[in-house]
Amino acid sequence: MSKKTEQFNVTVKVGKKTYAPGEPVPVGTGGITAEEAENFRKNFGAFTAGPDATSAAPVPSVDLDKLREAIDKLSADNDRLTAERDSAIGDRNTLLKQNEQLETDNATLAGEVTKLQAEIEKLTAPQ
Repeated sequence: MSKKTEQFNVTVKVGKKTYAPGEPVPVGTGGITAEEAENFRKNFGAFTAGPDATSAAPVPSVDLDKLREAIDKLSADNDRLTAERDSAIGDRNTLLKQNEQLETDNATLAGEVTKLQAEIEKLTAPQ
């Protein structure tokens, strides 16, 4: 009696036995049901490894030290820019206060100029 098996693109666990992708998995008695097999194919696609299969794209290697350095640099840049922003906000607030004071002083001086012009008119008016 031959046992039916299928291959899948994913790891399948049946009881205590685990089948790696591409290993024949028993279907039926002692294995997964036909419905489970169909569900694996539906969710993960038909088994693609074999003599005609193309190799999977290589997984890019990641240099964790360089990645950490880049993250540290970005973090330092972020801290520096945050400090510059906070300083600029402080400078802006100082300038706004100075501007308000200058506007007040300007209004006071305009009043004094008006008084002085009136005084000049009095003094230069024909008598």
